[in-house]
Amino acid sequence: MLHMLQEPKPIPVLQKSNPTPGLQESNPIQMLQKINPIQQLAEISSSHASGRLDVASGLVSWRIYIQDGDLKYVECSVQSLSQLNYHLCRQGWNDAHKALKQMPKSELGADAIATGLYWLLENQHLALDQAAEILKNTTQNSLESYLWLTEGSTSWSEQMELPEWVTAIMGNSMTMDLGDLVKTLQKKIRTWQKSAPAIDSPYVRPYILDYRNISKVVPNGTLSDAALKKLSQVMRGFSIRQLSLLLKQDELHVAQMLSPYIQKRVIYLRNPQQPFDQLPRIPRPMRSNPPKPVKAKHTEVYKIVCIDDSPTILSEIKRFLTDQRFQVTAVNDPIEASSIIFRIKPDLILLDISMPKINGYRLCGLLRSSSMFDNTPIIMVTGNTGFLDKARAKLAGATDYLTKPFTSEGLNAFVYKYLKVT
Repeated sequence: MLHMLQEPKPIPVLQKSNPTPGLQESNPIQMLQKINPIQQLAEISSSHASGRLDVASGLVSWRIYIQDGDLKYVECSVQSLSQLNYHLCRQGWNDAHKALKQMPKSELGADAIATGLYWLLENQHLALDQAAEILKNTTQNSLESYLWLTEGSTSWSEQMELPEWVTAIMGNSMTMDLGDLVKTLQKKIRTWQKSAPAIDSPYVRPYILDYRNISKVVPNGTLSDAALKKLSQVMRGFSIRQLSLLLKQDELHVAQMLSPYIQKRVIYLRNPQQPFDQLPRIPRPMRSNPPKPVKAKHTEVYKIVCIDDSPTILSEIKRFLTDQRFQVTAVNDPIEASSIIFRIKPDLILLDISMPKINGYRLCGLLRSSSMFDNTPIIMVTGNTGFLDKARAKLAGATDYLTKPFTSEGLNAFVYKYLKVT
């Protein structure tokens, strides 16, 4: 197999290629754009396309090989022997894990996964089907990190020639249902977001800064002080993913267990080690701002009192003021008017001048003597048009002067003006 093992070439800068529906062309100087990895893969899967999706974001790039809408292999530029060791331990292949530690560093190529697998195969520490299983697992992990992306550049190529070393291990028959795998990983992301919101990567490294905080009361915490202290001794700079192996538990379960303590600052997090610090982080859930309750438009009702000894004038005023926001009270007895006005507390008063028993000037002065009506508009309505009449009305405290006869438009203009109706 050694003749097939070549040092993988670095992924080149993405070039223009034939785009597939839903994917944008990329060029060597393309700026990062908002992308939706799940939507991209769904479109590829549903169209049963064959080709390669190239993705770049920051220092990381992915090559996603697809045949007839199914997934063949995902290659990520972030590769490390620790990933291979993780999958060996996860599968329970401890002999291969121990043997890998003996691999000469001089044989380590640019792609740690490829060179590590071939070294294990050549030295008979791993069977071919086991190597294929490792590739399947690393493919899923690489695809998962791609789904964390929120921005990047993508291009699609109709050519789908798998790396020779991958074909040698996996053959041509091994494919994975892309749609089902994306749904599974999407569900996993949602679980991370919901159950472990304080953790945005399985590669972050938990630690305890102050051991006095171990006894701190943590809502939803499930660990005793003794268990937490013992766990702190196990951490030793390990990532969540590595801790899951030591604890023999699923990494998501470990994250859920630690999350309450991280939120309450009993446990702190270090950034991932290189090269995993280059990978995107698990996206935070979209904050869906709850729709603001639609306030029912408050229609203010303005109370208007009209005082005039003429039923005809009162009838006309009520007929002219047809706006539903106006509550009009007609009073034809000026003696009763004051008690009615004090009871209703109107927003505006229309007051005739020439009335028996008590004229409008006197009634206006009486109302103005009360602080209750300091700011209430009082409009004098009269047929008197002389300058002295207007001056006397002003002295009595009238706000304005409306002469008879008046039109509907004229009356409403006064009312709208002083009530500031919009």
